[in-house]
Amino acid sequence: MVEIKEQVMLRFLSLGFILLVVDVFGRSDELRDFSYTIDLSMKKDNSILDEVAELISESEIRSEIKKLSVFAQQDKPVNSMTALNDRLSKDMVILNKDLHQFGYYNAKVKYDIRIDEDNSVKVLIKIDTKNKFSLNFSTKFVDQDKDFNRHYSEILKNKFSLAKASMSEIRAVIDETLILLKNSGFYSPEARKKKVFIDYDNNLAFLDLEIVCGKNVNFGETEIVAFDGIDEQFIRNRLKWDQGEIFSADKINSSVEELKNTQIFSVVEIDPVDSKLKGQSLPMRVKVNEDKKHMLDIGLMYQGVRNMNFEKTSQATKGIKSIIAKISWTRLNAFGNGEKLTFNAEGTPMKSSDKRVDYAFEVILAQPDVFLKNATMEYGASHRQELTNVFFKKSECLNFKYTFPLTDVLFAGIGFSLEDYYVNSSYKKFFEQNMSHYYKAQSIPISLIWDQTDSLLNPTSGFRLEGKGTWTRLTGAGTNSLKSYSFAFSYNHPLDNLKKNVVAFRVCRKGIFSSDIDQIPIDKRLYGGGINSVRGYANQMATEMVKGAEVTMGGKALTEFNVEYRRKINSDWGAIAFFDGAKVHNNKSKYFEIEKKRWFFSVGAGMRYYTSIGPIRVDFAFPLNRRKGVDSKVQFIMGLGQSF
Repeated sequence: MVEIKEQVMLRFLSLGFILLVVDVFGRSDELRDFSYTIDLSMKKDNSILDEVAELISESEIRSEIKKLSVFAQQDKPVNSMTALNDRLSKDMVILNKDLHQFGYYNAKVKYDIRIDEDNSVKVLIKIDTKNKFSLNFSTKFVDQDKDFNRHYSEILKNKFSLAKASMSEIRAVIDETLILLKNSGFYSPEARKKKVFIDYDNNLAFLDLEIVCGKNVNFGETEIVAFDGIDEQFIRNRLKWDQGEIFSADKINSSVEELKNTQIFSVVEIDPVDSKLKGQSLPMRVKVNEDKKHMLDIGLMYQGVRNMNFEKTSQATKGIKSIIAKISWTRLNAFGNGEKLTFNAEGTPMKSSDKRVDYAFEVILAQPDVFLKNATMEYGASHRQELTNVFFKKSECLNFKYTFPLTDVLFAGIGFSLEDYYVNSSYKKFFEQNMSHYYKAQSIPISLIWDQTDSLLNPTSGFRLEGKGTWTRLTGAGTNSLKSYSFAFSYNHPLDNLKKNVVAFRVCRKGIFSSDIDQIPIDKRLYGGGINSVRGYANQMATEMVKGAEVTMGGKALTEFNVEYRRKINSDWGAIAFFDGAKVHNNKSKYFEIEKKRWFFSVGAGMRYYTSIGPIRVDFAFPLNRRKGVDSKVQFIMGLGQSF
């Protein structure tokens, strides 16, 4: 009896399935030159950190999927269901290969075609990426002994222990292995065998790598090949190695950059002389050439460099736009005095009711010191007129700065400047108590920088510690002298070996030694907010305001911090998320009442476009404790280089 019921049930289900197939394909026969829509779904991880990484990976995968013909042709008519199935089948094979490229070897891709009652066709694509495969590898150095193999294998395992098994990361592991050897004395290692084995059960990809190291060498004698008139010692002072040191490709590359940065040489080539190798001593040849022409660069750009508030009701609406013209002249002489002359002109269109226009002219002459390695001298002159959120100011300045190395990573600087200021404000009672409209200043700044980051404009690892002190003598102001200081510490920590994910933070403290804030010129006080401070607030606006004056007070001290998560999506693009904070201290006045003291916080996100001179950044920042009618809901920021 049970068997009869089961047979009846099976026949009933079979009949239902046949009717469903007949219904779908019967209706599909009625479809002629139909178009279709696509619904794409991807499975995500649950943990917060994994979800962030998954979202980035998903954006990469989605961009690849959009290239498939099934997406590109979804608005074009299809003449049969068979043609659509063929198109999908071919594209799913390509998609599986793309997922392998990203390291998802166990990914499952399914698609389904549905025909609604109104004869509309929908393609459902479901992708379960599952987990990325981890990468394990063995490295064999065929021309070295067992101890050497064991030692460097352990170094590589520790270095790449978190690597995943996408094809780009596998290639990067191979490249970085060769770089490691090139910086450990092997000047011509070669990856002879590269095989990848996939263990689907354990989510593991295994890289079998065989490398021919070549001979381990030291830097030998260095031959300088240069044009007549150049001082050979000038070139040797800028080489990053000494004779007898272990060979390192990084030291060669940094030497090339150092020589190019002198602005003297149009061509710099540093190569080992294989034919003269004696034992472990590898001679080097440095060849430089002079471009005898003077170079002139002219550029014009538009950018928001001050405040880009999107609310017209906000007080911080001055200086929204900026047009910058830049002229750079470089003289390439043959006597160690590579000179670079830069002329900047900056203009800011204001409202029609404002008859003043922001502008700046700046001339900078920089040249390397011939006698001291890595030292530079810089001369500058500027004239500037600007209308900020607090004051209107005109200034002229002449300055000189000399920077010299104490070690390879520790630099000191000293300078001198002469300044002439005119400062005005629409709130006249500020100036009745504080200072004359005109004053002069003579300053002596000194600085000490300890820099172990891997890049100036786009650091991905290491730290930078910078301290600065300035003594300023004032004439015509409420006080005779100002002594100020600043300390800034930034740290960049990569979350993976390829430095695609970086967490960075910065903390900064600035201060002025003076007994009375009312005697400090208003433009010399410390303010929070702006492009390199708390980005959710306009320039000078992350500061308590004076009651009744609708202007920020400024202070004698300022504490700032910034935290960023940076993700490099590909070689050209990256994304960040950030959290900023600042607080102004010691701003109690004898004459004015200010808002309640507090911290100013902001959050935001942005994109980075990487260029040869550093990343171009675009950020959107949102204040967390916004003052209605004063602060904008969002700030838009553009600039060159990371914010810190």
